[in-house]
Amino acid sequence: MVVNDGSNLIRYHMNKRQFILHCLRLNKNSYLLAIILIFIVNWLQVEIPHYIQLAIDLIDDSSQVGHDKLTTYVSIVVVMSALMIVVRIFSRIYALNPGRITEASLKNDLLKKLNYLPNSFHEKFASGRLISILNNDLSGVRLLFGTGFMQLANVIFALSLTPLWMWNISPELTLYSAIPISVGFVIFRYGFKRMKKLHAEQLIRLQELSVQLMNFLSGIDLIKSQQMSPWVQSEAEKCNQQLLECKLKITRIQTFIMPVLEFANNLMKILILGLGGVMLLSHQLTIGEITAFLSYSVLLALPLTQLGRIATIYQRGMVSIDSVQKVLNSDIPAQDLQTLSDEQIDAFKGNTLSVKNLSFRYHQDQPLVLDDISFDIPAGKKVGVLGSIGSGKTTLVNCLNHHLDVAKGSIFLGEKDITTISRNDFRRYIKTVTQSPYLFSATIEENICFGSENITKSQVEEVLNLSQLAGDVSRFEKGDQTLVGEKGIMLSGGQKQRLSIARALLKPSDLIIMDDVLSAVDYETERKILQGVFSRLKNQAALVVSHRVSALEYMDEIIVLSEGRLIAKGSHHFLLKNSPYYYETWQLQQNEAEDKTC
Repeated sequence: MVVNDGSNLIRYHMNKRQFILHCLRLNKNSYLLAIILIFIVNWLQVEIPHYIQLAIDLIDDSSQVGHDKLTTYVSIVVVMSALMIVVRIFSRIYALNPGRITEASLKNDLLKKLNYLPNSFHEKFASGRLISILNNDLSGVRLLFGTGFMQLANVIFALSLTPLWMWNISPELTLYSAIPISVGFVIFRYGFKRMKKLHAEQLIRLQELSVQLMNFLSGIDLIKSQQMSPWVQSEAEKCNQQLLECKLKITRIQTFIMPVLEFANNLMKILILGLGGVMLLSHQLTIGEITAFLSYSVLLALPLTQLGRIATIYQRGMVSIDSVQKVLNSDIPAQDLQTLSDEQIDAFKGNTLSVKNLSFRYHQDQPLVLDDISFDIPAGKKVGVLGSIGSGKTTLVNCLNHHLDVAKGSIFLGEKDITTISRNDFRRYIKTVTQSPYLFSATIEENICFGSENITKSQVEEVLNLSQLAGDVSRFEKGDQTLVGEKGIMLSGGQKQRLSIARALLKPSDLIIMDDVLSAVDYETERKILQGVFSRLKNQAALVVSHRVSALEYMDEIIVLSEGRLIAKGSHHFLLKNSPYYYETWQLQQNEAEDKTC
């Protein structure tokens, strides 16, 4: 498991028992106080019927002594009842709060762990499944360490104290009362085992549904344009129906099997009334003792009926812990746990990023996506990458920013192999602007400043001008305080791309990678954006990836990719003369630009 130790993550694994103990230790003082308070509540509950019994047996006593005792017993009952209400309130506070605290702590640990886990982990766990774990499974953990703990403590004390007080009144009647309860427990155990499998299935179905809905939402534009709504609805209905069937099975058990303890409790009351009446007639018990015994049977009713809910919470909690541990127990690469000092990071500045014979395939049984790629990006140099769709441009970018796991000896920062540097430290050196930027449902200014601190208004205005977005923002009614909506739905494709460029330019980095981020703007805007970017990055390196030759004309060096191989390298003028592929691409795009102008 990964837990938070200050600002660092410490890696160690826990089995389920250790995990539960760890969560209990998070709130050990609160749990200890809750146990004491719950014990007091249950002790008061069994003591009150005892004084009621004494009071009832004194009803026929008309003496002054009897009257005084009756008044005393009634007063004791009133005081104990009031005290029980106050203590119960505090017992609930101290028993339920740890569940929320545990949920918050685990959520923080999960989010921090997910930020450190490599891409290979996220390929196995779809975003929808992780969202389901963070919501549904953590809710199960919260119930287990909150409501589940409280009800379990209540049941333990109630089922231990109440029978003792019943035994003190009549051992024989207590033994008879245990018969229906014992039968009820046998049937309850069968339902308990059955529900364990169903709760595991339910959480899996919830994760599958979450994954499916996330996929549909990601492709909502395609679904609308291709009129695929009927198919999407049918697929979602299939998954939803499987979840419904699972929940119905759980409901049937809860409806027909779990209430058997309640039925057993009612049968116990009938036995108490029948046998107790016989014992009353034979003067073995008094009316007060029968009344107290019936009161104790009522006190047993609540914990017995709670056993069904405890079983549900327990099963769901155990399954939820399994899901949470799959994330927390996942291994983080050793180098990603090491953090370099600011001085060590500064030592990387001015170094060359070197790619040496880089080859990459996504899976062992698939062909190479990149095949023997080599080039350098010295400090301050502007390098372009040209290639058609499927040439490996984006894969190259994800290798360079260490998003993908590359082989050792393939990419170096100065003399340092990037596989020996933590991703967090490496990304302080390099920034990537992707062709599909993620924008938050916040203002334009907040999206630009995301991840940065102590940013002034003038800095925001400067990067808006450099990214050629200032003109568009000035036309918005609220300017840079305009809400962009979830994933920037209120902005056009070009505006989203320029906003992501503004975000990247806000804080300096030694190397900025722009992965086809100008595809949604026209040629003239593209040229102005690049001029603004390069004026900002005078002493910093840049890698511009594009399928447009016009975006790369001013690069110091251009790399040409085709089917994952580097087929040419040089300046724009050099490639026009020496690379037929580059020349044909340039000529074709020149003709397209002229046609659009006409």
